[in-house]
Amino acid sequence: MDPTQNVPPAWLPLGFLAAAGAGLIGFGVAMMVTAPTAVTFPRDDHVLAAVHFGVLAFLSAAVLGALHQFGPVVGAKPLRSVPAGVLTGVLFVPGAWLIPLGFATRHTGVVQLGGVLATTAVCTAAWNLSRPLSATGKGAPIVGLRLAVAYLVVTAGFGVTYAFDRGFYWFPLLSDRVLAHAHLGLIGWLGLAYVAVAEKLWPMFLLAHRPHARAGERAVWLVGTGAPIVTLGLLFSSQPVTIVGGALVVAGLGFHLASLASVIAHRRRSLELLHGFVLASAAFLAIAIMTGIVAGLAPIDTELRTRLVVTEVFSLILWLTLAVIGHSHKIVPFITWNRLRSRGIMKGPDGRALLFAHLVNDTAARVTFGAAVVGAGAGVLGVLTATSWLVRGAGISLGLAGVLAVANLVSGPLLMIRWHDQQQEA
Repeated sequence: MDPTQNVPPAWLPLGFLAAAGAGLIGFGVAMMVTAPTAVTFPRDDHVLAAVHFGVLAFLSAAVLGALHQFGPVVGAKPLRSVPAGVLTGVLFVPGAWLIPLGFATRHTGVVQLGGVLATTAVCTAAWNLSRPLSATGKGAPIVGLRLAVAYLVVTAGFGVTYAFDRGFYWFPLLSDRVLAHAHLGLIGWLGLAYVAVAEKLWPMFLLAHRPHARAGERAVWLVGTGAPIVTLGLLFSSQPVTIVGGALVVAGLGFHLASLASVIAHRRRSLELLHGFVLASAAFLAIAIMTGIVAGLAPIDTELRTRLVVTEVFSLILWLTLAVIGHSHKIVPFITWNRLRSRGIMKGPDGRALLFAHLVNDTAARVTFGAAVVGAGAGVLGVLTATSWLVRGAGISLGLAGVLAVANLVSGPLLMIRWHDQQQEA
C-alpha cells in the first residue's frame, strides 16, 4: 500500500509552510530591531517578542505543517479531519503572530488572546494527528512524534498560563520557570519532532541502507525521556533533577548526531545542499550542548552564566532553524512534485522527466544557505560577546534567507505551471 495516499491535500501542509516562511522573515526583522536590548537585557518583552517569532511563527508553524504531511505517511493512516487541519492553521497562525506582537507592544491582552488561539489550535492538531500517530509497530520515529505532540500541548499550556499570569500575578515568573517553558518547547516539542522525523528523512534523501538504526532509536527515547525531567528540574529549581534530565537529553542528542554520521557513511547518493544545512545545524546543536553544560555546572558569575544560557537557547533555535530551512528545500518540492504530476505535468522545460531540480533554483538555494549560516554564526557570536551590531547583522541575514527561500520555493512550481500552460496553448 502506498502510504502517501493517506496524506491530506497539498495546500494544507503548504499553507503552514508558507506561514512559516513569513515567520522566518518576521524573526529576522525582530532580531534586527531588538539587537541592542537582546545583548543587555534578554528577558525584556521586545526580546521575548523576537524569540516567539522564531519559535512560534516560524519553527512551530513549519513543524506543524510537516507533521500534517508526514504523520499520515509514517503512521499509514489519514488525519481525522482535513477541516480540523484547516481550523488548526486558521487559529494557530494568527495566534503565533499575536503573541510576539503583544510582547512587542506590551499589550498583555494581545498576548493572552494569541495564547488562547494558539493553545486551541494545538489541542485541535493533537486530536487530528492522534489517528496516524496511534499506529503501532512503526518504530521509534512515530513514538517520538507522539511524545513531541504531547509535549507541544503541555508547552502551550505553560505558555497560556504564563500569559494570563502577566495580568493576574498568580505567581512570579522567575527565570527558571521561563527556562522550563523554553526547554520543553525547544527540546521536547521541536527538537524531539525533528529527531524523530530525521530518522525517516535522512535515509530517504541519501538512499542510505544502514545495518541498523539503534542510534536513532536511542536518540528518540533519551530525548523524549530527558526533556520532561529537565523541565521539572528547572520549574522547581532543583539542580540534581535538572542535571539528570540534562544528561539524558545530551546523551540522546549525541546519538542523534551519531545517527547522522551513520546515514552519511552508508549513503548511496552524493552529498548535496540539504546536507550542508543539516551539518551546519548539527554544529549549532554542539554549541548549544557545550554552552548548556558550562552554564549549568561551571562555577561562574551570574552575568556570564546568563549570557551562556541565552547562547544555549539561541543555539537550539538556530539548530532547528537551519534544519527546517534545509529540509524545506526538499519537502516543498516533494509535495508540489506530486501535485504537478497530478495536473499532468510530467516533464520539465529541458525535456527530462519532472524532477525536484525543476522546482528549485540551485543558485538561489545556495545563497539562502550562505545567508542562513552567516546569520546564525553572527548571531551566536553576537549574543556570546554582547555585540549588538553582530546580532543586528544576524537578523538581516536570517530575514534575507527567509525572503530567498519563500521566493524560490513559491516561484519554482508557479513557473513550471506557467510553462506547461503555454505549451498546452501552443
